[in-house]
Amino acid sequence: MSRFAYLGGDALHTGMYVALIQRLEREGLTVDLVSRIRLSLNPIASGRAWRGRDRLGPNPVAVVRGQMRGAVHTLPVWAPLPGLSAPALARALGGCPSDRRIVLHTRQIVMGRLALALRRRCASVRVIPELEGDNLAEARYKHEAIARPSWLQTLRRRLEERFYLHYEGKLLRESDAVVCVSRKLKDVMVRRYGLDDAAAARIHVFPSVASRERFAFSPERRAHRRRALGLDDRLVVIYSGNLAGRWQVPDKLVRAFGMIRDARPDACFIVLAPEDQWNMIRPHLEAAALPAGSYRFASAPHHEIVDWLCAADIGLLLRDRHPMNEVAAPGKFAEYALCGLPIVMTDGIGDFSDVVRDEPCACVLPGLDDLEASRATIQEFARRDVTQDERAAFAHWGAERFAIELYVPQLAALYRRLAGEDAGEAPAAVRRTRGAGPGGRSPVE
Repeated sequence: MSRFAYLGGDALHTGMYVALIQRLEREGLTVDLVSRIRLSLNPIASGRAWRGRDRLGPNPVAVVRGQMRGAVHTLPVWAPLPGLSAPALARALGGCPSDRRIVLHTRQIVMGRLALALRRRCASVRVIPELEGDNLAEARYKHEAIARPSWLQTLRRRLEERFYLHYEGKLLRESDAVVCVSRKLKDVMVRRYGLDDAAAARIHVFPSVASRERFAFSPERRAHRRRALGLDDRLVVIYSGNLAGRWQVPDKLVRAFGMIRDARPDACFIVLAPEDQWNMIRPHLEAAALPAGSYRFASAPHHEIVDWLCAADIGLLLRDRHPMNEVAAPGKFAEYALCGLPIVMTDGIGDFSDVVRDEPCACVLPGLDDLEASRATIQEFARRDVTQDERAAFAHWGAERFAIELYVPQLAALYRRLAGEDAGEAPAAVRRTRGAGPGGRSPVE
């Protein structure tokens, strides 16, 4: 019987990895999780990572093992030479069989390189790297923020660009299939690396989406959370997500909220983010001299986020217009849409901006270079009274396009095809979950 494994590059994202594996289990697959222990030349850091090998981020390994059918492996990996860990990966997966295949789905370039290293040793291995974004564009975006880079910073930028151009291209050319988060990212990869039709056909689009079982509009959840917050009669604007990435724009979030509040003085801004990131937006809120009670901070476990999104009236999703963002697929978009939450967002966010542009519950701004020019548009959107029926309709629209239930059957079929198995006829309950993806197209190309 074929063996399947998911090689997660970041232990902090274990919850997301496990959620996907659990979905694949519903499709009849058993998938192992391989998590990376980060080794480095710093003996103190490596020792700390090794001593923490019984945890995957905040999650004890024993707890993770109880959440899935497959095995959980922690593997020491040194990023400059991940191939050194290929023998350990082979042992963890039961050796190199001649009578069955091993399908490895990888996140992050380092784990993709490890999988390709194992395939060179073991002909039965098949590799599916997942591209979460444009690594080259992200590296350039980070360095562009440095007004006067030193020679060392310039050298680092050039080395990073050479690294990504080499290994990203290698993954695309040598892997058996590739998963990426947007059609625009696929198009960029095909152009950048001059991929032929056969290589382009191996790239499948699987965007960052949310579960319609967990994220859905609920008037009851909305009423309960608003009562608990004492915000029954106020316009609630929310930002949900992390604030730590270089691509986050906390100053623009505050400016956009200020424009909304000018039109709706009853507006309250909720920043739903990890507590250790609140200080990344707090100075901007204080500088805006907003009155007391006009904003709040909160954090919540993932299973409670739906309550906050149902309680809110407007969700903010803003990004700079940059090649990095133009191929992205931020997961919060799907969470907003599946909860029927009206969205103020910028143009140029992956495939999402184009798909939602004409929806009445979306306000797509041209960009952030001149946010003031969008003041009237933002305020007109904020003055609208959106009914519960309109929110329910928007949630239904989102569930037909951005639900993980649409995509996992396609991913499971890809696993089986690479394993040389006949995917067969899906059960009726599974077939009913399948449908058109963004723009009415097949969920995975």
